[in-house]
Amino acid sequence: MVELHAYQKQAVLFALQAFHTHGGAGLFLDMGLGKTLTTIAILDVMHRLHPDWRFLIVAPKTVAVNTWPTELAKWRQAHTLDWAVACGVKSNAKQRREALAQQATVTIINQENLGWLDRELAQWPWDGIVLDELSGYKDPSSNRFRILKRRRQDRTHAPKHPGHGRPVQWVLGLTGTPAAKGLMDLWAQCRLLDTTGALETTLTRYRETYFTPGRRNGHVVYEWRARPGAFDRIMRRIEPFCLTMLAREQLQGLPDKPLIIDHWVEMPEQTRREYERFKHERWLELAGRQVTAVNAGVLAGKLVQFTSGCLYPDEDSVDGRVIHYDAAKLDVFDRIMAESQGEQILVFYQLRDELERLRAKYGKRVRTVDEPGIVDAWNHGEVPVLAAHPAQAKFGLNLQHAGHIIVWLNLTWSLEDWAQANARLDRQGQTRIVQIHRIVTRDSVDERKLDVLSGRAVLADAVMGELKHTTASAD
Repeated sequence: MVELHAYQKQAVLFALQAFHTHGGAGLFLDMGLGKTLTTIAILDVMHRLHPDWRFLIVAPKTVAVNTWPTELAKWRQAHTLDWAVACGVKSNAKQRREALAQQATVTIINQENLGWLDRELAQWPWDGIVLDELSGYKDPSSNRFRILKRRRQDRTHAPKHPGHGRPVQWVLGLTGTPAAKGLMDLWAQCRLLDTTGALETTLTRYRETYFTPGRRNGHVVYEWRARPGAFDRIMRRIEPFCLTMLAREQLQGLPDKPLIIDHWVEMPEQTRREYERFKHERWLELAGRQVTAVNAGVLAGKLVQFTSGCLYPDEDSVDGRVIHYDAAKLDVFDRIMAESQGEQILVFYQLRDELERLRAKYGKRVRTVDEPGIVDAWNHGEVPVLAAHPAQAKFGLNLQHAGHIIVWLNLTWSLEDWAQANARLDRQGQTRIVQIHRIVTRDSVDERKLDVLSGRAVLADAVMGELKHTTASAD
């Protein structure tokens, strides 16, 4: 049996009980609390109780390929599980089929291959399914949600194959950010976990019960607003099968909370003129037609480019070159580097042009997270600047042992990306206070990003805090 911390034992017992009462469990564990090891312990218990049962783990690709096999091998002496990894692009279908043919106790696959798996097997042989990063299933219109909802109820690929397999016994969902964009995120995730209809059996019923239409265009609703008291009612409904734990409440000896340092940048005069002109004229152009969230989002994307001192060409542009206006944010980054006195820096960018300009300015001192052996190089202090898009660094990168400085050249709109990216350094094993430097252009779309992140953080923190259980620790 895997040796666990007391809070991990509590999570194991909670999940086992929720499997029995609700057919699934959500472990909303903060980054750094060891969701992988806790899940290995749960799978080990289930395998000891039911030696003929088999389990499927579905995870983001980097986690499926690297984290799960590594952790299972690391704790090999402490569990009874064998495993096979069925990942890869289309050209590796043969390799995936070979992995399935092993009939391992645990099969690991990446989210992108769920459609392939659904087509490949008429009946799924797995009694339990682990969804690592459950928040990846918050969209009920997505193919991955629809596949798992159907397979959740019956292993059979209906309606093509009329035969019936046994229903999946339970689903375990893992995430640290279950409601990054609001309470609407919860329905699809909980629908995959819960067989009792705790949050209603359809999205329509969920909306009617807990929300009212907000911003809309005719019959199209762009925003749903929670009814008074909806938050408390939803929390009470999912509390029996969803458990939240916060790292700072469970782990002793962590340094203080990260220090967030905002560096305010004044947009250079020429860039400001172009920024205001583009915003005004482009918005007028959109306002002359029907304005949708899509083209308003395109406008916001262009304005973000201006805050980075550049402008990407339109798709039909003859020239095709990126226009450069200024390097104001890079100048601030340069000062941060100088003041860091040789400390390694993890820098997050949004635009490919930002990465290219970092490379042009700092040369070989800039490395990227997709390079082979980059984590070892970082841990040996050999990477002055490690550049990553937050989507690249959300999962599977443990960099806390050799760095404590993060710089955001360009903020993300996504609270999930923000929290997960920062957790590459702000996690168990970190011995210093993490510095998070945000370079923000004043009077620009950057400020809106700050407002959005702040507003969503209030709701997400409330969800995480509300679901805490006071069950006695399972020593």
